[in-house]
Amino acid sequence: MKYNVSGGNSMLLQFNFENHKSYLHETTLDLKATSYKEHKSNLITYKKDEEYLEVAAIYGANESGKSNILDAFKTMQNWVKNSFSAAEQVSEIPLKPFAFMKNNRKALYEVFFATGDSEYQYGFEATKKHVTKEWLMKRDFRYKQKYTLIFERLGQTINTSQSLDSAKKLLKSINEKTLALTLLSNLEFDDIKKAFNWVVSTYVIDFGDAFSNFNLDRILPDIAHGDSRYREGLKKYLNSIGSSVNDLFLEKIVGQSATNEKNVIYKAYSKHLVLPEKDEYLIPLHEESSGTRKMITIFTFLTDALNNGKTLMVDELDAKLHPLLMRYIINLFHNEKTNPKGAQLIFTTHDTNALSNELFRRDQIWFAEKDENGVSELFSLADFKINEVKVRNDATYNKDYLGGRYGAIPHLKDFMVNDNE
Repeated sequence: MKYNVSGGNSMLLQFNFENHKSYLHETTLDLKATSYKEHKSNLITYKKDEEYLEVAAIYGANESGKSNILDAFKTMQNWVKNSFSAAEQVSEIPLKPFAFMKNNRKALYEVFFATGDSEYQYGFEATKKHVTKEWLMKRDFRYKQKYTLIFERLGQTINTSQSLDSAKKLLKSINEKTLALTLLSNLEFDDIKKAFNWVVSTYVIDFGDAFSNFNLDRILPDIAHGDSRYREGLKKYLNSIGSSVNDLFLEKIVGQSATNEKNVIYKAYSKHLVLPEKDEYLIPLHEESSGTRKMITIFTFLTDALNNGKTLMVDELDAKLHPLLMRYIINLFHNEKTNPKGAQLIFTTHDTNALSNELFRRDQIWFAEKDENGVSELFSLADFKINEVKVRNDATYNKDYLGGRYGAIPHLKDFMVNDNE
């Protein structure tokens, strides 16, 4: 599959992090494709014929560190978004270092990504008290792998390219907890805006949590403001997944706030078309099953990612979903017709039904595993070896995984109820 990552499209190339929750050592989630030949249609072809993954699935036991990978990205994202306003209000940067060892390691967060016609490398190192390093580089496509400096920070000293000359005075007064990328994001620097917007707008969703906030924050405003294209798309989507929900209906409730200002809220209902009379019945949306609410909720994120070529990260994608529905979502990203702009899906899961060579390349399958010291490791099936031999593409991935051949599974022991011995 060929894509030109340009315009509004974006793509995660690599994410590196260190000293975050269960990940003590530097860890890499690399979306660059290996030289394996299977499922070439699952790849995005980028500039200089480089190939990247459309979908990456992360497996592992409970408490193995799967969710911590996405949490690391979210932590980086939140501080990029809020460090300017929050730096004066908090005593510590809200980092989450490895807890089971006394260490003075700094936390590291770094991303390589493409947005529009540009590719960037952005990252920072920090303790809870201050940012120690920060850098933003831009790839020069005239060469195979060369990045040019936009800015580089060491403590409170920041070196910049000529394009940021006008910001040097402002940067000299930067708070030690504030990121330079955040500080400069409201100024008219094209590279800064591109990098900032990509980091803060990439979706990171935890569907292990309740779904009501997502419904209220994302779906209701679109319907309430009369977005007919969105509405029709939602109806077609619900029909395509075999949902009994035919549409959504919003009841507008106008009240008065404590300050006597008009306060408008919406109460959501699902519509059901009942045969043979074809009568419509309304059910409060909160009374629908959690699986139904999830499929309605995820529609907004799916359509935005697929229509605009974005990266979507989902924790526990399989939660409350039938295995066929999860496979349906994965195939939306693998299908050239439904994913013409090279959107990406990165998700954690326990669903081994999808762990198949019919669906995935070996480099699309990742495992998180925790050792006896509570330290997590992330590795790809493409790099895994059994007796010094790499896993073949005709292996039964799900059977071998559940049989413990790849690790990253629970270590279960006999347990006797009421055993007093």
